[in-house]
Amino acid sequence: MRARTRSSLKLAAALVIALGCSGETAPSGAGNGLELEPSPGVERSAIVAEAPVAELAGGLNDAGFALWRRQPLAEDLIFSPLSIGHALLMARAAADESTGQGIDVAFGLPQGLGAHQAWNTIDQALAGADSAQQELTITIADRIWPRLDVSPAQEWIDLLASEHGAGTRALDFAGDPEGSRELINDWVGQQTQGLIPELLPSGFIQGNTVLVLTDALYFKARWQTVFGKYGTVSDTFTSLDGSTRPIELMRELELGGPRGRGDGFVGAELPYVGGELSMLILVPDAGRFEEVRNRLSQELLDSIDESFSTGPYELLLPRWSASSQLDLLPWLTGLGAAPGSYPAISPGAFLSGAVHGADIEVDEWGTVAAAATGIGFQESGPPEPELTVKADRPFLYVIRHLESRVVLFAGQVNAPPP
Repeated sequence: MRARTRSSLKLAAALVIALGCSGETAPSGAGNGLELEPSPGVERSAIVAEAPVAELAGGLNDAGFALWRRQPLAEDLIFSPLSIGHALLMARAAADESTGQGIDVAFGLPQGLGAHQAWNTIDQALAGADSAQQELTITIADRIWPRLDVSPAQEWIDLLASEHGAGTRALDFAGDPEGSRELINDWVGQQTQGLIPELLPSGFIQGNTVLVLTDALYFKARWQTVFGKYGTVSDTFTSLDGSTRPIELMRELELGGPRGRGDGFVGAELPYVGGELSMLILVPDAGRFEEVRNRLSQELLDSIDESFSTGPYELLLPRWSASSQLDLLPWLTGLGAAPGSYPAISPGAFLSGAVHGADIEVDEWGTVAAAATGIGFQESGPPEPELTVKADRPFLYVIRHLESRVVLFAGQVNAPPP
């Protein structure tokens, strides 16, 4: 199957040249790219009942909490453990054994195909929650963007198509890196309804970038019980440094979902329409914010699920909005995922850049949020040459069939055109 992909890539290069030579107008920037298909017969996989969903979800959650602990305490933050973890799960399938083992440990991934089957189950469950509710939208979109002359392993392309629903589109990174970056950013912007307009920063794509992997997540949902019946309450918000400022708090008195008090915090589970998704709100006691944040883990979430009980409670919640941009490369370097080695992308491919953007707005109606993750792979530069062959004087040439050694053409050049 890889031979078929290589042929398609060569055809794309020939097509670009032909358009230029014929005088026809080629698309501006990086053009529309070249859509690459998975192998014939490869379709989205059916859900596997015994897929290790809980193991994958817990591993991705814990990796996200580990990243969270690295962020500044006093700044607003929004990010998606799901988007980041999913991007690394897809990248892991292209890694060599050493790099892959590091990603497995850091993200708590189930072994082998099970991790991808578990993702397929989660992905399709989220899609089902979306289709069942008119006031709840969840979309997850993934795309592989190889350089025109790069042929990723067909097995990797097929795996990401069947278990992740990822499409593949080749772009001219070498000839038009900025146009390629803009095209990818436009795609991310479309998938996130304009909330993440520029995921890849200027310079993210270089001439030796061989592939970019993107994950985009969009979420819009109404609260199961919208605020508004009891109006807002004027109060003050006390920041970590002790400063206070006036604030309007949304108020609801007719909630009956899970709520409770834990060690150092009080919290409640606020469901969205349909009851399949929720926002868990944890308010640490005064002076214990950092402690509670540092304790966040799948184990703590499990403890909350076991200890919180249902019953009436009052919720006072501010409206808020936030946007964040994270450079993931230092974190992934510490985990061993970068630079690493990703031979299924190309023999010398390594992880050279990773960025994440997220946006959220919460009000009386519900929540609108989006996140996107982009991972760039470059290839090692050529080795230091041991010999230079420079045809700056008369030279000879032969065209031959390598297996039989027969020479088809031979000649010499004494006066090349200027």
